[in-house]
Amino acid sequence: QMHVNSEAAPLLTIDKEFVNLHIDARDEHYKEVASYINNAVKSANLLISQIQMRYETMKKIGLQLLKFQYDFFLKGPRYLKPLTYRTIAEELNLHETTVSRAVQGKYIDTDWGIIPLKELFSSAVQTTVPGGEDMSKRAVMDILKEIIEAHQSVKPLSDQKLADMLAQRGIKIARRTVAKYRQALNIESSYIRS
Repeated sequence: QMHVNSEAAPLLTIDKEFVNLHIDARDEHYKEVASYINNAVKSANLLISQIQMRYETMKKIGLQLLKFQYDFFLKGPRYLKPLTYRTIAEELNLHETTVSRAVQGKYIDTDWGIIPLKELFSSAVQTTVPGGEDMSKRAVMDILKEIIEAHQSVKPLSDQKLADMLAQRGIKIARRTVAKYRQALNIESSYIRS
């Protein structure tokens, strides 16, 4: 089930008393006031329609994310698929920067915790598993964390050994990439962990 938090953008309306002011525009003194009120109502209506459009855009993006990342929502972070802003933008006939700006600073509440919406967009890491698909960076980081935790009680593994173990699973990344992912997971080097 997916919904956009409408409480983040309260329902805006124009005060009817303001709109219904009867000002005699023929009176020279009130022409300026009538013009001001007319312009203010137009500006307010434009703002309200733009906020509604933003809400609808977020809803459309959310539905596309649900479609593309269905396995993630069902099974967890390891099942996050590579996904770009461009893919969603093309599906919705939007510009890529519109999608990027729309998700910036927004969060999603999942069974796996509250995460920034932009984390559902992840670059691809190529795999060599026969018939396998590319994996998302986050999925690789999840596997890396699992390997580190499984071997923590024994002798902590070096970044090169971790890279070798990932390669055995069909994930070929450099040692320095392993180090970068490990640091992103807030896990110290094997020297410090030992």
